[in-house]
Amino acid sequence: MTAIPPNPFKPGASPNRPAPAGPVPAGLTPGQNTELLVELLHGQRQVSTLTQEVTELRAKLARRSHQMGVLQHVAEILAATPKAAQVASVVQDVFVQEFGARTCIVWMMEDSGASYEPRSAHGVPRAVGAKLRLPAPNPFPGAPMVLFQDQWLDPAVHKGVLDPLRTTEDTALYYIPFENQLLLMGFAIIGLDAGRTLEEDQNSLTILQRQVAASIYNAWLFRDLGEQRDTLRRQTSELEKANAALREADRFRSEFLALTSHELRTPLTGIMGFTRLVMDGLYEDEEEMNRMLADSYASGKHLLDLLNDILDLAKIESGRMQIRLEPCGLHGLMEEVKAIVQAYPRKPGVDLLWPEDLEAIPEVTVDPGRLKQVLINLLSNSLKFTKEGRVQVVVERGIGEVTLAVSDTGIGVSKDAQTRLFQKFVQADGGHAREYGGTGLGLVICKHLMEMMNGSITLESEGEGKGTTLTLTVPIS
Repeated sequence: MTAIPPNPFKPGASPNRPAPAGPVPAGLTPGQNTELLVELLHGQRQVSTLTQEVTELRAKLARRSHQMGVLQHVAEILAATPKAAQVASVVQDVFVQEFGARTCIVWMMEDSGASYEPRSAHGVPRAVGAKLRLPAPNPFPGAPMVLFQDQWLDPAVHKGVLDPLRTTEDTALYYIPFENQLLLMGFAIIGLDAGRTLEEDQNSLTILQRQVAASIYNAWLFRDLGEQRDTLRRQTSELEKANAALREADRFRSEFLALTSHELRTPLTGIMGFTRLVMDGLYEDEEEMNRMLADSYASGKHLLDLLNDILDLAKIESGRMQIRLEPCGLHGLMEEVKAIVQAYPRKPGVDLLWPEDLEAIPEVTVDPGRLKQVLINLLSNSLKFTKEGRVQVVVERGIGEVTLAVSDTGIGVSKDAQTRLFQKFVQADGGHAREYGGTGLGLVICKHLMEMMNGSITLESEGEGKGTTLTLTVPIS
C-alpha cells in the first residue's frame, strides 16, 4: 500500500516553508519540538550570561586580592614609619598607582592645629602645592561638607583653591579624609579622569583611610614622646647641673662664712686693740696716739664696707633695693670718684690714669650714687690687685650708650674663674681672698646694680698675670 504524502495546501501550511530539518524525535509533536528549541536557546543565553558574570567576579576578586595585598604591604610600611611626611608619600604612591590618580595632594594637620599643610603632591608643581595651606578644622569654610565622609568635590566647595589639581576641565576631584577619634588628622584630594568611579574600591579605600589615620596619629604620639624624652633628658641634665651648682654654692657659702668671720673679726679686733691702747695711755706722744686712732678709723671703715656689702646683697635678693634713675653728667661724677679713689692706698709705681674731655660725653640715665658705688668698687679692686703698672679709666660714647672701662695690669683672672666671677661668694675660694681680703660680693652687687640701671657689666682677661678690664655700659639720656 502506497503512503499518501501530506497535503501541501493544508490550512496553516505555507507552500514555501521548508519541512523541519531532521527527524522528529519519537513521541514529540512538531509544536513540542519548537518549545524545546526555545528553551535550549534561553538556556544558552543564561549560561553565557553566567559565564560573563563569573569572569567579571573573578576579575573583581583578583583586583580585590591585589588591593588587599597592596594594603597589607602598605600597613607594614606605615607601621614602621614614624614620620608624617613619609606616611604622606606612601599614601600618595598608592593613590597614583592603584587608583589611577592623575593628580594628588596629601594634607596633614600642623602641630598648632590651626591649618592643614600639604605634605606630598603628585602632578602639581612643588612650588604651587606648597602654597595650598588650608584652614583647620574645616579645610573648606562655609561649604556644606561632611568632614569625615569621602565624596566628590563640587567646584563650589573649593572655589578655585584646588584648580591646580584639575589638569583638564573634565578632571573630577575626590576627597578622602583621614579621621581618628573624631579628629580630622588630614586628608587627600585626588584628580581622576572623567567617568572614573570608585564604587568598587570603597572597601579598600575605607581600610586605607583607617590605616593612614592611625599612622598619622601614631606619628603624632611618636613625635610627642620623642619631644617629651628630649625634654626629660634636658631637664635631667639641667637638674644635674643645678645640683652641682648647689653643691658648689654650698662649698662657697661655707668658705664665705669662714672668710667673712675672719674678715669681720680682723678689723674689729684692730679697733678694740687700738682703742684699748689709747684708753690705757700706752703711747709715747700725741703723734703715736693719732696714728693709733687713724688705724682704728681705717679698720672701722673697712668693717663698715664689709657690712654694707652684705646688707646691699640682702636688699637686692629681697627686692628692697631702691634705684632712682635720673639724667647725670659724667664729668662731675667722675671728679667725685677721683677725689675718693686718689686717697686709696696703692703699691709704689702704680699709676692711676683718668679720662679727659668728659664735657663732650652726653648725659646718661643712672642712679648717680649707685654708679659712683660701682666705679669705686671696681677701682678699689684694681688698685688692690695691681702690684705694678697702671690702673686706667676710659670713657667712650657708643650708639645709644656710654661705656666706662676700668683696666689694670694686675693679677688677672683665669679662664675658668671668669665664668663664675659674678656668682655669689666665688672669691671665697681661699686663694686671692685670703691674700688680698674681701668677701667676694662686690662684683655680684655691681652686676645687680648695673642691671637695675638698665646697663651691663662685663669682664675680660687673657689669664692670670695678664691684667683685667671691667666694662660698664649705661644708656644715654
